Amino acid sequence: MKKNYLPISIDIANEKILLIGGGQDALKKLRILQRFDAEVEVLAPEVCDEIRQSGVKCIESDYDKKYLTDYLMVYSCLDDEVVDKQIVKDCREARVLVNIHDKPALCQFVSPAIYKQGNITVAVGSNGENVYESIRIRDLIKDKLQFNLG
Repeated sequence: MKKNYLPISIDIANEKILLIGGGQDALKKLRILQRFDAEVEVLAPEVCDEIRQSGVKCIESDYDKKYLTDYLMVYSCLDDEVVDKQIVKDCREARVLVNIHDKPALCQFVSPAIYKQGNITVAVGSNGENVYESIRIRDLIKDKLQFNLG
């Protein structure tokens, strides 16, 4: 089934977001989320030093659906298809939005390529199908905006 995502902007300032995974993919997602003042918590049995030093709350444990309480959304940055499918099932039951890193077919939402400068945010999406082209187009827009906005 082909996905067709509605591009929207969600105010995540002071909202709780669970990031599952403690490696480099999770770190990249964390850095993006922190630019939007979200309250991010990380769940992983092992957390890389950069995440630990970022100041976010780290729950050093394997995934369990008991951790899904009170989150607006969940990003899973694992590389475990069995656990990812369980996360999707549990999030849907808990009515929590879920994104599985690099697996748009499992996602309820996808994150576009984002550029933010002041109150201007540019988001270029491709329904999760052509991420690198989205990034290329975002960068073209970013270069033009930087020139025009000074």
